[in-house]
Amino acid sequence: MADVTRRRMLTAGAIGAAGLAAAVTGKTQANTQQPVAPKAGEANQRNKLGRLNGQVALFTGAARGIGRAIAIALAKEGADVALVDIASQIPSVEYPMATPENLAETLRLVQAEGSRAVSIKADVRRGDQMKSAAERAIKELGKIDILIPNAGICTYVASLDRMSEAEWDDVIAVNLTGVARTMQAVIPHMRQRKQGRIIVVNSTNSRFGSPGSPSYNASKWGVLGLVKCAATEVAKDNITVNAINPTGVRTMMTQNDAARRWANPANPTQENLEKALMEFNPLPISFLQPEQVANSLLFFAMPEAAHITGEAMDVAAGANVRWNS
Repeated sequence: MADVTRRRMLTAGAIGAAGLAAAVTGKTQANTQQPVAPKAGEANQRNKLGRLNGQVALFTGAARGIGRAIAIALAKEGADVALVDIASQIPSVEYPMATPENLAETLRLVQAEGSRAVSIKADVRRGDQMKSAAERAIKELGKIDILIPNAGICTYVASLDRMSEAEWDDVIAVNLTGVARTMQAVIPHMRQRKQGRIIVVNSTNSRFGSPGSPSYNASKWGVLGLVKCAATEVAKDNITVNAINPTGVRTMMTQNDAARRWANPANPTQENLEKALMEFNPLPISFLQPEQVANSLLFFAMPEAAHITGEAMDVAAGANVRWNS
């Protein structure tokens, strides 16, 4: 009973942050759909008056979940966007990942807001594909002002000693190496322009340990260190690097049978999964909605955040009261 309770109390972080993955197999080559500019007069007034009007954002994990919410939030503020995603399945991941149809729908929703957009299928683990994605975004949209590494996956396992190599390697490759590859592809462009905002979607799992997700926890702690290191390296070029750490978010990563079994192995129901999050979050909610994460993330892109860097903001429904760093 004590072990089950402990799992419930620590569930939220590991099944929390990060959009669905933007990684494909090593043989896959980056490919894109042509951007479509809004027709004259179609851009809505909200887009024209947005606080990010004229800016361009590139982000990963864009096909659905947090990524789609980010796309719409940016477009509502007037930004043009480059949407990068896997639109394919990684074999070690138990839940269904994004599809080409998901990516196409995100593109449609962004265009409906009056923003220009280009969708790009690329592997965040592959430096060459991420560089090609960045080059395409710059060619089609003119520049990259905002970079949001958002792609992430999670595998739910019994313990570290009972997980497969793929369950470790794939999560580290997407969640940590993928963030680094995404930054490496865009930072030179930002350095040349002497400006940029990098905002990483991380997780509350970068704040504590929890059983059953060792690769996810390790990747998220690693991302936090990477954010703080990169922030020191690019600060002189007027580039900020920050992260947000959500608690559990209602995406396919958390709403699946593997997550239910992990939260309560004895009785893996949706009701018990919701209860576990309610116990973890002091505020009276279970999972955050993707839109709540996206709206919080926007702060780091705004003028008021120009002098904030190396920071990690917990969007944790109060769960963050349990740690002090």
